[in-house]
Amino acid sequence: MPDTLPTTPEEITAGWVGSRLGAPVSHLGREPITDRSGLNGETVRLHLTYEAPHTAVHPARPASVIAKLPGARSRGVAEYQRWYEREVRFYRELAPHTPMRTPRCFSAEIAANDDYVLLLEDLGALRQGDQVRGCSLAEARAALDAVAALHARWWESEPQAHPWLPSTTVGLERAGPVQSAFARAWEHVRDRFPAVAQGVLDRGVEAYPDLLAEVATGPVTVCHGDYRLDNVFFDDSPDLTAPHLEVVAFDWQFACRARGVYDVAYFLALDLEQGLLAAQRESLLAGYLDALASRGVTGAGAAALRRDYAISLILATAVFAIGAAEPHPSEASRLTHEAGLRRLGAEIEAVSRLGWFESR
Repeated sequence: MPDTLPTTPEEITAGWVGSRLGAPVSHLGREPITDRSGLNGETVRLHLTYEAPHTAVHPARPASVIAKLPGARSRGVAEYQRWYEREVRFYRELAPHTPMRTPRCFSAEIAANDDYVLLLEDLGALRQGDQVRGCSLAEARAALDAVAALHARWWESEPQAHPWLPSTTVGLERAGPVQSAFARAWEHVRDRFPAVAQGVLDRGVEAYPDLLAEVATGPVTVCHGDYRLDNVFFDDSPDLTAPHLEVVAFDWQFACRARGVYDVAYFLALDLEQGLLAAQRESLLAGYLDALASRGVTGAGAAALRRDYAISLILATAVFAIGAAEPHPSEASRLTHEAGLRRLGAEIEAVSRLGWFESR
C-alpha cells in the first residue's frame, strides 16, 4: 500500500493523475461535485488535458474522471466501519468479475492510515437517479434485474475468498454499538411514523442484533448495501442490438455479505411511493426471483423472501434514523432522509398488515 496519497482535491496534481492513467497530463481542472454526492466521501470531477503525443482521448485517457477521497465529516465512523477499505477492495477484487455494471476504475488505493483515492469513470453524461423524486416502475424493474445479476454471481460464495466483506452492512461484531445508536435516533424520529410502524420498530430496536444475524444467515451473497436511486445512473442510450434501460451502480462503501433481498427491500421501500409499491410489490419480487432463477439460482422461495424483506425494512430504518438524527450538511440531505423515513414507515405498516413479519 502507498505511504502517502492526496488527501484533498487540491493535492491531486496533473502528474499524480497521469502516473495512474499511464499518460502524461499537462493540465488538470477541478470541479466540485456537491449535488447528492454522498456524505461519506468527497468527490470532484477532474478535467484532463494530455501532453503530446497523447492528446487524443480514448478509454484509457478520458477527458475527465471522478476522484473520491475521505470526507472529513464522517471519517471517524467510516474508519470504524471500514467503508473506505470496502470500496477500494470492491473495485479491485469484485468489480472486474461482477456482471452488474459499475464505473470503470482507473485507480483504487488506500494507505495504512486509511487515506484513500479512487479514480473512476465519469458517468456525468448519464441520468442519475433521484431518491426524493422517486422511481418509475420501469426503473424499478431494471434496478432489480441489475442487482439480481450481482447477487447471482456471488450467491453462496465462500467468505474466506473476501474476508474484508462484513456480514451485513454494519458487521455482526458491531451490532451492539449500532443498536445503541439506533435506539437514540429512534427517540428523535419515532413520531414521524404511523402507529402500526411505531410498534413494529419499537420491537425492532430491541431485536436489532438478532435481525442482523437473521439476514446474515445463508443463503447469502454480495450486497451493494446502500442500493437506492441516488447511487445509480440510468443509461438510456439507444442500442439496437439490446434495447433496455441499463443500471450503473456506484458508491460501494457499504458492500457486505447478506441475504440479497436486503438490497431489494432497501431499493423498493426508499424509492417507490406507497401507491405504486403496494400495487406492484408482489410482481416486482416475483421478477427478482425469476431473474435469479434465470441465472441459475434456485431455492429462494417467496415465503422466506417476505420475511427477509420485512426485517430488512427495519434494518434500513436504522440507517436512515441514525442519519436523520445527526445535523444535516445540506438541504438535499435533509430531504433525502425525510423522504426515506416517510416511505419506510408506510411500507413497514403495509407489510405488517400483510403478516410478512411472521412469514417463513
